[in-house]
Order: sequence, then C-alpha cells, then structure tokens
Amino acid sequence: MNRFILFLPLFFFNGLAAQMSWITACSDQTFCLTQNSCATGAVLLVEKAVSNCGSPLINYSYKIDLNNDNVVDIQSSLDTVAGPFAKGTHKITWKATDNCGNLLQCTYLFHVKDCQPPSLLCINGLTQALDFPDCQQSFIPSQFILQMSDNCTPNNQIQLGIRKAGEGTGFPTTTSLTFNECEKGFNSIEVWVKDGNGLANVCNNYVLIQEGVGNCVCNNNADVYFNGCASTFGHKKLTNFKLKTLFETLPGASLPLSTNYSQTIEDSCYTLHLDAIPFGNDYQATIRAERTLGALVGVTTYDLVLISKHILALEPFTSLYQTVAADVNRSNSVTTFDIVETRKLILGIYDTFPFVPAWRITRPVADPSQIANFSALKDTYKITLTNLVDDITLQNLHFVGIKYGDVNASASLTDEPGADNRYTAPPILLRSDDRWLEAGAAAIIRFNLAESATLEGWQLALEADPGKLQILSVEGLPDDHFVLRGPELRALWTNGVGEFFDEGDAIIELKIKALQATKISDGLFLNSAKLRPEAYTTKGNSAPDRRPLLLHFGENTDASATFFPPRPNPFAAETSFEILLENAAPAHLEVFDLNGRRVVTEIYALETGLQTLRLPASSLPGKGVFAYRLRVGDAVSRGRLVRI
Repeated sequence: MNRFILFLPLFFFNGLAAQMSWITACSDQTFCLTQNSCATGAVLLVEKAVSNCGSPLINYSYKIDLNNDNVVDIQSSLDTVAGPFAKGTHKITWKATDNCGNLLQCTYLFHVKDCQPPSLLCINGLTQALDFPDCQQSFIPSQFILQMSDNCTPNNQIQLGIRKAGEGTGFPTTTSLTFNECEKGFNSIEVWVKDGNGLANVCNNYVLIQEGVGNCVCNNNADVYFNGCASTFGHKKLTNFKLKTLFETLPGASLPLSTNYSQTIEDSCYTLHLDAIPFGNDYQATIRAERTLGALVGVTTYDLVLISKHILALEPFTSLYQTVAADVNRSNSVTTFDIVETRKLILGIYDTFPFVPAWRITRPVADPSQIANFSALKDTYKITLTNLVDDITLQNLHFVGIKYGDVNASASLTDEPGADNRYTAPPILLRSDDRWLEAGAAAIIRFNLAESATLEGWQLALEADPGKLQILSVEGLPDDHFVLRGPELRALWTNGVGEFFDEGDAIIELKIKALQATKISDGLFLNSAKLRPEAYTTKGNSAPDRRPLLLHFGENTDASATFFPPRPNPFAAETSFEILLENAAPAHLEVFDLNGRRVVTEIYALETGLQTLRLPASSLPGKGVFAYRLRVGDAVSRGRLVRI
C-alpha cells in the first residue's frame, strides 16, 4: 500500500521550522466479521499526530473509498472511525492540520474479513471389524461428525477431509481412509472441515480395527539395505557421486515390480534403504554409481608424460585402473591416439572427452596388477534375492572411481581444474626480458629456463591484456601443442624420454604486438585458473618430479628473492604477492597513498620456496591508486596497486 507523509513548514519557533508527524502507525489494518454475521464487522480506526507549532490544536479529517474502487463514499472531519463496515477491502485517507498551516496525510487499506472457522463436534472414535474377503475397512469424514456449522458457508458447501495422523499438514486432499489387515489395532486420524473462505477446523480422532469373521493375515513387507563405500584408485574417498538402483521382480512374479532409485552420496560410504518390498517374490537389484563433474580435473601434461613412458615401455603402468584412465577413446588399449585426445582436452579444444565420460566408477577388481585385463572390470552389482521373506542387509558393495585422463590419480574432488596443487619439488623459474613497447610495435619474447634441467614435459596458459598486448604467433612448438584464441594461449610440450635444457635455453617464443604504449610485464601473465603452469623433470628411474612453473620478467636484483607482480591488479576483494625465496626470511610490505602517507605495514615470516602474501582490500582506507614497497633483506620490489 502506498503511503506518504507531507510536511509544510510555515512558521519558525526559536529558529526551528514548525513541523508535524504521525505518532500512530498509519498502516493497513484487519477486522473480523461480527459474531454470527457474514456481512459486516465492527471497525475502529484512530490516527494521531503531533506538532511543534505554538498552538497544540490539530484538526483531523478523513475520506473512505469503500471496496477500494477509487470512489470516495464517506467524508468526515472527525478523528475516529467507528462502526460497522461491509465485508471487503476499503481505503482510507487521513489528513491532519495545525494552526501553523502544516498539512499531514496518509493512506492505507483496512480489511473486513471472516476470521471464524467452522464449528466442529465429533464422536469419540469408531470400532470396526475388517470385511472379508477383502480384509479392508474404509471410513469417510461424516462418520465422525456429530455437528458442524459456519457463519458464512452453508453446511452442504463445507468441505470435508480425512487422513491418518502425522501423514501431512494443512487441509487433507483425501476424503476417505482405508485400513487393511496390517493396521489392526488403534489408529489415530484427523477429521477436517473447511468453509468457503478457506478457514479450517480439525478434530483428532481414532479408529480401532478388529479381526473380522474371516482369516485376514498381515503379509508384512521387507526392508532391504545395501551398504558400501567408494574411493578413487589413488585411495582418496570418492564423494558427491550418484547411486542408481533398479529393483525389480524376476519374470513370473504374481505382482510384477520395477522401481528405479537414485540417491546422491555426499560422503564416500552409503546405505541404500528400500522399504515396503512385498514378501514371497524373487527379486533382482542392479546397482551402479556415476559422477559427471569435472572433465579437466586432475588431467595435466604430467599424465601425457606417464602415458608416453608406458607406450615406450620405459615405465609401464602398474595398475589396470591406470590403463583405463589413459584409454580415453575406450579402445581397450593405450596408444598415441589417447595422447592426442588428452592433449586436446588440456588445450581447451575439447570441453569433455568425446568417447568417455569424466568418470568411470566400477567394482574393485581382484588383481589390478593385470594391467590389460579389461574384462575384469564390472560397472554394476547384480544381486538376486530368492523368495524374500525377511529383512536383509547386503554389505561391502564397494566402488572404485577412475577419472579419465588422470593416470596418476591426482584429481581433486572439489571438481575445480588445478585444485590439487600440492607439489613436493621446488618451482622452476622462467625468465623473460621486460621492456617498454610503443603502440603498434612488435617484439619477439623468449621464455628461458633459469636453471639447467632435463624436462619430460611442461604446460602453461598465458593471457594478454586485450587493451595492451596482442599475441600474434608461437614459435618453437608443433602446431598441435598449442591453441591461440584471442588473448589466451594454452601450450604444452612433452617428451617421454626427457630432453636436457641448459640454463638460459628457451622453451617457447612468442611474437607480440603492443596495442598501446606499455611494459610487457603489465600486459602478459600466466593464467593458472585456465591451466596450472607446471614442468616435469627427470628423477632417475622413478616417476618425474611435478614442479610449479613461475614466470618472471626482467633481471632479478637479488638471487635470494624473486618477486612477482601482484595479481589481480586492479583488484576489488584481495590481491596476492608471490615471492620465491632461496632461504627463510621475513618480508616487509608497505603501502602508501598518493600523499606519501603509509597506510599499511605488514611483516611476514616466510619459509624457503614459493610463498604467497595476501592483502585484503579492507586493509586499505578506500578505493584508488596506491604505491607499494616489498622488501626481503636487501631485495626490494616496488610498484602500483589499484583498488576498484
């Protein structure tokens, strides 16, 4: 309901303008019909205002629009509305004036409605014997009602309902109840009535079901339970999967049954409960599990390295589950074609594998070391229950989750690409020259290793700021090892036998063009959200080390600390500084406003290796441009921060 208050100050007292205000709510109100009446209800409306005008006298008037049809039916200069009003919704507009000429006005609705549900008087329960041979007994609401009446609705228009106690809320949708031989004894019920205005009343009652003349035997139903757990073949708990079950009678059942059950399992272990399964039949349960999320989760170039080593017989797989994970074209073999298909997924050419789902969930195999025994894989449990005559629990129905493309079972179960970023080896640093480019200028930039290493593979995603730089082409990689789409480049390289790179050797070259005058480091950066930058180095005869790949522009001023630009920048919620440390050391972060005033001072105790410092936006006094200085020992990094 629209409501407004108007103030017209005309006089001043002690330097203050005279004003009025309502001290009552001036809001919608509801009134009930008068007892035993279906036409009118008693209404009492009073609104009061106060004024700081010199004279305390306030005059009131009102206009009433009956039935809210935009026609004024009643006008009065009184300050109270009292009397009977017809059922319906009416609108009133109040005015109040003081001796200083101030005017105050408000408008709202008042409703006159039926508030009285039907009256209901019931008998105190019924006792009935089961009919034979149906072995049932039915009831309707009128059997329990002694008397009912309503002030507005005739008895023949009052709606009736009935249900078993505890089997619902609100007015019942059923008008009869049937009890069978398994419900002999005391049964609580609810008997309901509802008038034409939707007001309801209920009486709690009961029926006592007794044995009849015939032989009505209760044929109880069975509860069937299936228990088990699911894990990945890397022994992680498999969570958030869906369990699907088809439960059906075998051919020849007198009462055929076929029911599909689906249940989402948040934890790794499950209990599937099927109830009300009739006795005396032969049943079959088919149970399977599926997980559909995260096609790229756990899939990296590291998996391509492992597949290549397997194909070349340098490091064959040790588990059938690895073979299945690598077989992304489902040919029951692992070939170079699987490498091609997996590479397309990593590079973003595919959103999903075309021949297989994201996950395959199977029953555990007895001997996973038989790496080519594809016939050992069974995706379902098929269980036969012969002549079911009692409750039953079936245990140890376990599943193993295989993430296609994830040969080393590194998939994080958060379903985010790159979420599992735990590394046991130190980072590998890439260096590139940083220089100033004028608008329209083109340049070749090389990404060089900061250390000597034997690489078996790497992957990264680079993104250019579309307002500053354009990536024109890629050099040093086969065409099927990278994808360039607009400002985004995804690239990888793998060599299952390993290749030695000396310090300063380039692993990739880019041709870029400046769209405006800019430094290269301000317009080009690694995008770990699209593809986590990693490199894989030879480690004797064992699996290669998986190491994070870092990119640094320009020469480092101090070998003890390598600084990386804050990302994101500009930022709204939080920005992060990354530092690669040769040794554990404290880091000092200072942030200054444009007046040179220091607004943030933080000291962080950092360990050796790649460390991340997070600066929340709430640490800054507001939005705008700030300068920062980050110092570790004698090494210093300076720059600009923009909070948006």
